[in-house]
Amino acid sequence: MTWHSTMPRMARTDDLYQTQRRVLRPGTSVEDLDTFAAGRGWPMDEVTERDRASGTDGRVTWHVDKDHDVALHYVEDAMFGIGHYVFTGRAPQTLKELSAAASQALAPWTVNDLCAAFDEAGDARARGLAALRLGLAATSGTDDEVVVRLSVTLEDADPRVRYAAVWAASYTGYRGLLPSVRAIAEHDPEGWLREKAAAVARSW
Repeated sequence: MTWHSTMPRMARTDDLYQTQRRVLRPGTSVEDLDTFAAGRGWPMDEVTERDRASGTDGRVTWHVDKDHDVALHYVEDAMFGIGHYVFTGRAPQTLKELSAAASQALAPWTVNDLCAAFDEAGDARARGLAALRLGLAATSGTDDEVVVRLSVTLEDADPRVRYAAVWAASYTGYRGLLPSVRAIAEHDPEGWLREKAAAVARSW
């Protein structure tokens, strides 16, 4: 049984559910998740180091309820190292309750927060980071506010921002953004970006 950080949230695959990804704010780290887990007696039982070269996400897992395969996962995405977390397991109502408790304790970004941060982003680095966070935090059902912002970013004048937007779009899983990623793969003036976008489109 496997799960992946980009699979749809609260989707079901082989009886395993996953909550929406929640992106941590600056100043909140894996140590804060460990404190949250330790306070509830959840043991840490798996650690994987992030490796960008091999495309391996960094992960830390805490077991919550072995009877229902409920676990808390901290993830740093392989490409950019943005910290976020999800709960997985076979008890969706329990997952919702745990996710609410974690949100109260950790105050992760909401999609509305990230839309506002995106709108206020100034330079290229800020725009790219805002797009990536928004892509990771996007809900499983298509959110038009997210689509509008990522669509704009996929057409940004700076190729570094377009690169970030390609990954952000893939994180959402929104099929409506795929044509824009393919357009970059076929027509972007930067050869390296065309190659990256093509690889992302193939793996979507």
